[in-house]
Amino acid sequence: MPRREVPAGVEVRAANTEEMEDFRFIANLALQEHGNPMRDPVTFLQPEWSTCVFEHGELSTTFGAWPFSMRFNGERAHVAGVTAVGTNPTKRRRGYLRFAMEHSLDEQYERGQSLAALYASQAGIYQRFGYAVCSRRQRYELDPHDLSFVHAPTPTGQLSISNAKDLPDNAAVIRDLYRQYMQPRNGLLHRGLNLWNAEVLSEPEDVHEGPVRVLLYEEDGEALGYMVFTSMESRELNELSAGQRDHRMTIREYGWLTPAAYVALWQYAAGQDLTWRIYLNDAPSDDPILHFARDPRTLRVQVMDGILVRIVDLPRALMTRKYPVESELTFRVIDELCDWNQGTWKLSTGPEGSDIRQVDAAPDLTMDVFTLAHLATGALPATYCHRLGRVEATDSAALVRADHLFATEYDMHCMNHF
Repeated sequence: MPRREVPAGVEVRAANTEEMEDFRFIANLALQEHGNPMRDPVTFLQPEWSTCVFEHGELSTTFGAWPFSMRFNGERAHVAGVTAVGTNPTKRRRGYLRFAMEHSLDEQYERGQSLAALYASQAGIYQRFGYAVCSRRQRYELDPHDLSFVHAPTPTGQLSISNAKDLPDNAAVIRDLYRQYMQPRNGLLHRGLNLWNAEVLSEPEDVHEGPVRVLLYEEDGEALGYMVFTSMESRELNELSAGQRDHRMTIREYGWLTPAAYVALWQYAAGQDLTWRIYLNDAPSDDPILHFARDPRTLRVQVMDGILVRIVDLPRALMTRKYPVESELTFRVIDELCDWNQGTWKLSTGPEGSDIRQVDAAPDLTMDVFTLAHLATGALPATYCHRLGRVEATDSAALVRADHLFATEYDMHCMNHF
């Protein structure tokens, strides 16, 4: 898919301040969002973070990229958090998204953003541009009376609960817990106050959902786990007679530093006598509850795609993340949109660091940049990608070597939606 020349009358550039209201309108129109400025993340998007396509001076396609930092197998990577991608419905099927995508990849490369990540309204739109589904998020819907635990540690600490708005120093305790929780992980964002306040701790639009509450688990005065949730009387059960369980609990997120802290948080949720349903919409694919629940079927797990990731700057990306083993791998990458990624690379890794350089040598493996995203994020091993026909290999030993080299400590998972 080589790049095409932008036709006459079409301009690709960032929006200016005066054009951001049009940007918000087109993005919300294309994505069929309500556009409430109090809840709309585009409200906080800076014009210089946008890439737009104008047709004869009229804004036709929007594209935004937050300047995020993300944990990449235990290290900090600079990431373009792609958002607000849309085309005016009357201007579609003209290749405008492709122009915006190509222009944005150039800008991300120049900014030193080694990866791009997004949540897709339709994953098929982005996979043709080298984005790969690199995480899965799980949704739970359970009756707390059905939840019991097997071979789980016994918590010995204390639980406390507060309204989020009443936490001192703008919830400093759970922000510090999150920083510790995210350090070794893969895909979690470094959060500023805007991300905390606009998404995690923000009061729900529907006041009937109740206040946002924070559950804290401590041992000997040390905070080891937190859970953010809301609870409300369920309108779905308003026909039931008085006295029956009629509340629903929605868990927004949790973080934990020990297995006992994790179990303590879930034991609290399971002990809500008035609650008939617990909902959690975004759990990681390696969430421990699947192993601690005595009967995992009662979780009613639904699996959905999470973030899609694109390798923007191959050497910078691969030198950023940690590697568990000392090894070497020579591989060829095909990337028609980012020609700086194309070629044969030799990656040398070890627990103390890594090195990568282009070489003139026969590759052990050959793949496109889409497949490399799966390997680099730990989403899929090379051996499995070979079985899918996406990796060519000189021998099976090279595949096994790549499996060990690219292994990650945790599955990729991002709790923030952008």
